[in-house]
Amino acid sequence: MIHNYIKVAFRNLAKNSTYSAINIFGLSIGMTTAILIGLWVWDELSYNKYHRHYDRIARVMQHQTYNGVTNTTIATPLPMRMALQSDHGSDFTYIASSSWTRDYILAFGNKKISRKGNCVEPDFPLMMSLKMLRGTAASFANPTSALLSESVAKALFGDVDPLNKIIRIDNSKHFKVVGVYEDL
Repeated sequence: MIHNYIKVAFRNLAKNSTYSAINIFGLSIGMTTAILIGLWVWDELSYNKYHRHYDRIARVMQHQTYNGVTNTTIATPLPMRMALQSDHGSDFTYIASSSWTRDYILAFGNKKISRKGNCVEPDFPLMMSLKMLRGTAASFANPTSALLSESVAKALFGDVDPLNKIIRIDNSKHFKVVGVYEDL
């Protein structure tokens, strides 16, 4: 019986090949579009969910008006952190500022690598619930300390323990590695 249905289907496809091609093409475009939209929605709904309290993390943005044109940017003035702490400190567990993400040259001994990174405040690792593999996030309070991701530590130090090693950043600043966190 199924053999008969398949034979009839192929005969109809061959007899009406133009309409069949249009229908099959339309069906494939529709299904592809539905799958891509579904994947996009899934990606948007799962963004940053690896943070422990992802639903309580917010980014402060700023409206800037120049020549009558208002733009919203992620850049905020440095006093914003103090204003949030003093005016709304009871609403937040952690408040941390971050620099722009940019390329840095990291050096240890004769080895140099280029990686993207940020300069952040001490509360940042706690706020983002970074999983520390070596060291602690509490030791990040010193302004000359650095946390490295697992992949950066592996690329820069190999199998050597990076804790308490001094690295150069952009061949000018020296930082002490106080922790290694799991790659995000």
